[in-house]
Amino acid sequence: MKTHDCHVFLERLLPLIVRDFLPRHVVDALTELNNFFRELCAKVLNKDDLDRLQDQIALTLCKLERIFPLAFFDIMVHLPIHLVWEAKVGGPIQYRWMYPIERYLRKLKCYVCNKAQPEGSIAEGYLADECLTFCSRYLRGVETKFNIPERNYDGGQHSSNTLSIFLTSGRSYGKVEVKELNLLLHNIAVLYVLQNCDESLPFIQEHKNFIINSGFRNVEQIHKEEFIGWFREKIKQLYNEGQTNKDMLCLSRGPERRVTYHPCYNINGYKFHTTERDETKKTQNNGVMVHGENQNDVSYYGILKDIIELCYTEGNKVVLFSCEWFDTAREGIGFKRDRCGNIVLNTKKKLNTQEPFVLASQAIHVYYLEGINDPTWSTSIEIKPRNLYEMPMDEGEPYQEEQMQCTNTNANLDDNHEDEIDLSRNAEDNSHNIDVE
Repeated sequence: MKTHDCHVFLERLLPLIVRDFLPRHVVDALTELNNFFRELCAKVLNKDDLDRLQDQIALTLCKLERIFPLAFFDIMVHLPIHLVWEAKVGGPIQYRWMYPIERYLRKLKCYVCNKAQPEGSIAEGYLADECLTFCSRYLRGVETKFNIPERNYDGGQHSSNTLSIFLTSGRSYGKVEVKELNLLLHNIAVLYVLQNCDESLPFIQEHKNFIINSGFRNVEQIHKEEFIGWFREKIKQLYNEGQTNKDMLCLSRGPERRVTYHPCYNINGYKFHTTERDETKKTQNNGVMVHGENQNDVSYYGILKDIIELCYTEGNKVVLFSCEWFDTAREGIGFKRDRCGNIVLNTKKKLNTQEPFVLASQAIHVYYLEGINDPTWSTSIEIKPRNLYEMPMDEGEPYQEEQMQCTNTNANLDDNHEDEIDLSRNAEDNSHNIDVE
């Protein structure tokens, strides 16, 4: 394996592989080592976490000494003791590790066309690259290595004075198909869009209050059956009175029955593929996770079946993911948690629900790692998108002193004049006039 493969194996896969067939104390020691490197290689480092890791790594190495033979503990195994101190001094590891340097050395190696003169080939190749870089700064409308989109570029956010549900930022690709949704799925999709639109939330509460005041008990069932028609008539009346805009009218009219199916979709730095397309790939891009409504709720996990694009009037569009959800309602039967806190799902148990849709902007990419002893249980691992950072509103104190902690050296300057050195030009000239007798 390459260096980066070993990096991923040590940080992500090692404890998930050994937990099924190694003793418990061995798994605990390897898991602590895995968590140490994963936290140390994070994008954001906290001073308290680094202090905790500094104390923990010593105990972890002591546990490993009780498991592995003495020949295993060379100087490389001892180096993790010093990594925390290096992180405190140098900052996050992304700015200090060897991956960018190795890639650049590979680039210089590709410049060598004449193996008899490698230095000259590298110099000429570097000069040509600098010339092309200089010229590319003056080109407009031309894709260069400086303005090329990212790998999972989603097209960016389209700023417009429209509804929040119509502010799509995804990008689809691949062969598309146009089909007609049946009436049941169409109503479910329309209702889900209305329930997740910020501008329609007051009308949802108004409709529920209307049902309660009418004396009905099964409020939720009646709301699901009648809200679409009630909302259409309500917005039509408000639009005729001039109390709402045209976008709300487009939302109330609903999308067309004919929808567009996409095989691939990029959004929020993630790449999603349908299960049908993912079967022919070595990678896994059909895992979907959606957080629960409350903090204590278990998130929903599933696999992506279809990517559906709903077409509204005035060119407005909404992209939905149709997923097959795993059973996260019954702990112990549909899902469980391992000792590391990972969610382990029973892929044979599906969630009994009639709501397969989720907004594309709500989906989070995960991948599933099958168990070795029982392949029906798979561990879900969340993927962090590239070049996207969660910036907290209330940032903690950075690991950096606000001012230098220096002593006051001006206090005793007037006390001792004997040790002062005169650095004036006259003193320098007089220093050459030395009487030697």
